[in-house]
Amino acid sequence: MKLYKEILNFIGKYSFNESLVNRLIVSTFCQLNLISVKNNILIKSLLIDERDAEEYQKLLDLIDLFNGEDQHCDFELLITLFEFVISPSDKIVNGAIYTPSNIRQFIINSSLKNEDLSKKTFCDVACGCGGFLFDVAKILYSSGIKFKSIYEKNLFGIDVEKYSIYRTKILLCLLAIANGEDEDEFSFNFYVGNSLSFNWQESSDVFRRIGGFDYIFSNPPYVGSVNIDEDSKALLKNWSVASTGKADLYIPFFELGLKWLNENGSLGYITVNTFYKSLNGRALRNYFSAKKYSFKIIDFGSEQIFNNRLTYTCICLIEKKKGEILYTKSKLDNLSKLSDNSFYSINYEQLNDKDGWLLDNYVTQANIRKIENIGDSLGNLFNIRNGFATLKNDVFLFKPIGENETHYSFVKDEVEYVVEKAVCRDAIKPNVLKKEEEIPILREKIIFPYKIDSEFNTVSVIPKSEFEEKYPNTYFYLSNYKLELDLRDKGQRNYPEWFSFGRTQALNIRGKKLLFPYISNMPYFVYTDDEDLMFYNGYAIISDSFEDLMFLKKILSSDIFWYYIKNTSKPYSNDYFSLAKNYVKNFGIPFFNEKERKKLIKLKSKKAINSFLEKKYDFYL
Repeated sequence: MKLYKEILNFIGKYSFNESLVNRLIVSTFCQLNLISVKNNILIKSLLIDERDAEEYQKLLDLIDLFNGEDQHCDFELLITLFEFVISPSDKIVNGAIYTPSNIRQFIINSSLKNEDLSKKTFCDVACGCGGFLFDVAKILYSSGIKFKSIYEKNLFGIDVEKYSIYRTKILLCLLAIANGEDEDEFSFNFYVGNSLSFNWQESSDVFRRIGGFDYIFSNPPYVGSVNIDEDSKALLKNWSVASTGKADLYIPFFELGLKWLNENGSLGYITVNTFYKSLNGRALRNYFSAKKYSFKIIDFGSEQIFNNRLTYTCICLIEKKKGEILYTKSKLDNLSKLSDNSFYSINYEQLNDKDGWLLDNYVTQANIRKIENIGDSLGNLFNIRNGFATLKNDVFLFKPIGENETHYSFVKDEVEYVVEKAVCRDAIKPNVLKKEEEIPILREKIIFPYKIDSEFNTVSVIPKSEFEEKYPNTYFYLSNYKLELDLRDKGQRNYPEWFSFGRTQALNIRGKKLLFPYISNMPYFVYTDDEDLMFYNGYAIISDSFEDLMFLKKILSSDIFWYYIKNTSKPYSNDYFSLAKNYVKNFGIPFFNEKERKKLIKLKSKKAINSFLEKKYDFYL
């Protein structure tokens, strides 16, 4: 492992030089595997020889690293190296990520039908450096088809990056050469383009003849909505599945993949597993329910499948024919042990496209329906609010190191500043809060450049001239960070004043609060009677009634509530789950008479509270 990291570090030093990296990787591969290239023009152009002394020395150094611990340089390592040297910025914008061999092979083998594959077509709509196409080529070759024919007639691919298509061609040329097919050149059906707008019908003569692919295998790009480039954002509007919420880039790849399949085609993806519960997956759920495709899902839950990439993934196997959903949860190590009996079937009619699909077993589904249908929902009974969002908390928030009657002092970036108390308020971060006793310790101050009209319950930013005159010390401090504040929203948003918060939410919330985090591994609900306390990075249930919030705290801290969250919410690593409003609002609160309310509020032990609520919900864990 240490040596492997040294190899990656060595190659990573030259990742800015695309040509050199390609030459180093290809030359090392050929030398270590004793591959002699006599004819292939592409590979010959990438081989380093002694005539370039500087490059040749780098090659020798890299080969020494491999030889040092007898590290094999096989095709899988070649794919890994090509994916590794993609620049970090491209990985953010384009979502490139290496797909492990066992996942690729599982998807392919699970999708292939028992039929003659020689005339079948295979496409990767986000091919990266060609891992899926490489595996398919090997399967076709093992059935007696020459690589030259496979590349010309069976394989298709597209990627937004030119270097990815180039490396895919390198990989497949080397595969052919290693198996004795050293052709001058091969004809490929690979294209540089954006899959969101690429038209196979117009771009490929072969596609026009076949009318649709038999198989599409892919690892769609892992790009969150905030990192999607402007061109792709505009193209999202062309896909119906991307019409709800802020769509991540992987979402339209379902619709576009199924569009380019023929009527008997099959699709296999490894992709994000949040679409069956998230707001931005609602239109995609509607799409699947309308089409009623045969859809098999292997859900990895919170298990991390990819190195150095925090993602929550599932394998999706879709046949373009009417059917139902077959669902199972699995660990990566158990993939090979899955059988037909590992899955249970769910009719699309059983699922709630609007609020999210519950894909767990029937007993769990029945329990969730029971909880949601009892009494009234949390969202109807109580006011659930998100916290404020400055988009630059480290500028607006501070911990005082001193104070007098009119000013606070604090240190930022090794400089001590003073700001006027009159423009500051108390704030708390529910994401780190676990109990009431922590509030005085964790409470911070926030610069609050706003005026509140309590009569009309409105908030307006203090005009610049007034702010500078009334609060000169605070204005001076913020001026030191004006450039950082201007860069919020990528510098593309005009704020009422440059020192305004990034968003206007939660600026005039008053009342007693039950604070809780964005994500958690336990139900932490913390009460505060500080009606003016502001909060960020979390939520609060607002009420004027101390009793209502104490009553609610008992319910939301219970095992029944956490059972509900674990089975309906978005999972994160280490058994953390989202507590976003969308996931808690449908939790049912039974009707309690006054006597029952008072009894529940008085109960102290968790065991007694759970026992009382189990009887009330008629639901026993």
